[in-house]
Amino acid sequence: MRYLIMLICLSLSSFAFGQKTDTVDTKIVFSVDRLPEFKGGSATWQQFLSRTIDLNRTLEEMDSTQYVDFGVRQTAILEFTVCEDGMVCDIKVLNKDKVSPAFAAEAVRVMKKSPKWQPAMKDNKPVRTRFRQNIVAVLEE
Repeated sequence: MRYLIMLICLSLSSFAFGQKTDTVDTKIVFSVDRLPEFKGGSATWQQFLSRTIDLNRTLEEMDSTQYVDFGVRQTAILEFTVCEDGMVCDIKVLNKDKVSPAFAAEAVRVMKKSPKWQPAMKDNKPVRTRFRQNIVAVLEE
């Protein structure tokens, strides 16, 4: 059985959440001068996804009712923190009820393997901020 797996990286939309601060510490900065970015940009992000994501387990774990419930096209909306050093942490799937549990778990697994990002900047200093990233998978038999 062969599967056509297509990954689409939707717009790198970001949403900063949390407390506004002028000092670099462990607080999340709401307003930043420059948003965090995957090193190498969106093309490199897509390459990372295609090399890292493994949807075979997702396909194996989905039964016929999940295909009806979630469909063959699923979009996981991830929200995570990009720290001052570019590390990614505190990863959450915001729309768990709209994607299969197996795909949600795979999307989180991939984000945990992400290399460092270029951190957000505030007053020429790297700061922690929240970021949203969509991962789309089209699963067809």
